[in-house]
Amino acid sequence: MRRLTLLLLAMLMCPLLAGCQVTGELENQAYVLALGIDRSGDGNIALTARVPKVGKGTDAKEKGADGDSPYLTFAAEGRSWPQALEALQRATPREMNLSHIELLVVSEDLARSDAFPALLPRIAETPHLYATARFAVCRGDARSFVGAEQAVIGTRLSAEIKAMLKHYATQGYIPDSSLAEVYYATNSIYSDPVAICCRMEPEDASDGAAGTPTKQRFEGTAVFARGRLAQVLDVDETRLVTLLWGSAKVMPVECGGETYELTPMGRPALRAAIEGGAAHLEINLRLAAPDDACDADIAALERALTRGIAALVSDCQRRGIDPFGFAEAAAGRFMTVPDWLAADWRGLYGSASLAVDVKIRGAA
Repeated sequence: MRRLTLLLLAMLMCPLLAGCQVTGELENQAYVLALGIDRSGDGNIALTARVPKVGKGTDAKEKGADGDSPYLTFAAEGRSWPQALEALQRATPREMNLSHIELLVVSEDLARSDAFPALLPRIAETPHLYATARFAVCRGDARSFVGAEQAVIGTRLSAEIKAMLKHYATQGYIPDSSLAEVYYATNSIYSDPVAICCRMEPEDASDGAAGTPTKQRFEGTAVFARGRLAQVLDVDETRLVTLLWGSAKVMPVECGGETYELTPMGRPALRAAIEGGAAHLEINLRLAAPDDACDADIAALERALTRGIAALVSDCQRRGIDPFGFAEAAAGRFMTVPDWLAADWRGLYGSASLAVDVKIRGAA
């Protein structure tokens, strides 16, 4: 009886050991790792998908002698989001799988358009679409950017995208932003959502990054307001924003021809209040200076950083955008959502007074 039981168990386990069945299922899928969204010249929604070749040739070491990429690009367009997805499915010779997307790229032209506020919910609510994918706005067409995606250091594009964007976010070059975060914050009654900014480097570029294996650049912040792209912040401005969020590990500041790396001491304090029908903003920031910074350097660094933060916040106030989190700080003083809405923070924020206090401590 025991022998018969073991034989039956062995027979039941045989299908689990058959690797060819799993391989067959994988090869029937087209796993989209990066998806680009553009607006075509005639107003259509144009999609570009970057898909790995599953099986032999997926590993970069297994490229053919002709240097063929282990990734394929498929493109299609339609009058609406569902039609564009359907057209992309028809153009792809396998079942298109959106559950593994690591990067979603939207062209700046589309993100600024009147059509984008209605399109964003359609994208975010697409069944099986990986909503925690990183979300980026491309200063140019998304098709070229997505089509150029390659594994440069690692052997898999999915791991490459994750590691690269984590590195850039840690350095403060970009915000750490996902599709889900942008979508939910767009429908929020508080601060404005942000996305990653990216672009293709011109072929004749001669900046400090020239000569790198990739011409793709991830740098800067795209700020959304009322569902569409409102402003693009450069790398220096992005570093100030991430510093105020408390996510920056170091803050490089140039002073007197030298660059000093300052280290935040705890989270910055952002305060916002409404008193007497007017709004007031306050920022308190504490940082540590490196050993080679003298007292004169520290005083100059405090002034430079104070001016930079004040200029950035004031500019965002003029534009009516709040990527910093002041709205959340102000809302904490209200007991109910109706009370918060009745206070009209949006109307008061643009003319709010601003006080910035930066203190830098030198080495003991």
